[in-house]
Amino acid sequence: MNEKHVRTQTRVVKLVVSSAVLLLSLALAACTTPPSGPPPAPTTTPPTALPAPGTDAPAPPGQETPAQATATAPAASQPAAVPGIVPPPQGEPNRLVIPAIDLDTAIVDVGWEVVERGAQRSTEWQTADNAAGRHLNSARPGELGNVVLSGHHNTKGEVFRRISEQELAVGDAIYLYDAQGQRHTYLVSEATEPLLEVGASEAQRLANARYIQPTSDARVTLVTCWPYWTNTHRIVVVGTLAP
Repeated sequence: MNEKHVRTQTRVVKLVVSSAVLLLSLALAACTTPPSGPPPAPTTTPPTALPAPGTDAPAPPGQETPAQATATAPAASQPAAVPGIVPPPQGEPNRLVIPAIDLDTAIVDVGWEVVERGAQRSTEWQTADNAAGRHLNSARPGELGNVVLSGHHNTKGEVFRRISEQELAVGDAIYLYDAQGQRHTYLVSEATEPLLEVGASEAQRLANARYIQPTSDARVTLVTCWPYWTNTHRIVVVGTLAP
């Protein structure tokens, strides 16, 4: 084998080795290169506890709350409709009237916010100022499901003060008006005694929270705090849609 032939083979071997090293480098780069763009944001789910009207708990700086992003908030799952029956379209609620306690107030949608207290991080329902706040994932008046309304009892309008003072009784009428001008009548079916929330066991908090969960019947649930000088307990009033 002459010298020229040997040099040619050596160059071929070097070319093959260089190509292999290059391909290995590209493969490693493809494995270790971080994905482009920011990571997907975590999904914040609605609180599973009762709202805390009367408290002022700010969200962390830069934290977007569902109240700021109502347009993109997921709709709450509602009970399945009865086959063959199409419920009439319902409008968004905008007014609450309870004659027995001389209450006539606006209804606005509220979301929830992330709250940090020390090392604990949780989500809490917001409460409207000078109005009744409807949980934005709850039902609309007149349809199957639970219309959840919360209100302050000792600050910012005190719209639910007389509810907190337990002045509603079974059989009292609750009127919800919607944006289409329709009035929907509910009758009080339950008015709870004060339910311990602050300092309650996890089991008690879960039992309290059942009042704000979706339901298979048509109802309205009113939630506020008790007593007037603090917010340690909750008062809940449930009304069932009148036939």
